[in-house]
Amino acid sequence: MLRRPHECVRCGGTIRPGEEYGAVDVLDPQGDLRVLLCRPCAADHRAFLDGELL
Repeated sequence: MLRRPHECVRCGGTIRPGEEYGAVDVLDPQGDLRVLLCRPCAADHRAFLDGELL
């Protein structure tokens, strides 16, 4: 759970403690990439990975 506000890396919106959010943890060519997404951006990301948004 978040202990302080964070910024969504996609839209720049504020994710406040207690709000639902998405966490993305992948290994990219430059190393580990760990980011937080607000709920709407996390839903768009999931749809893209499922092939629904191209």
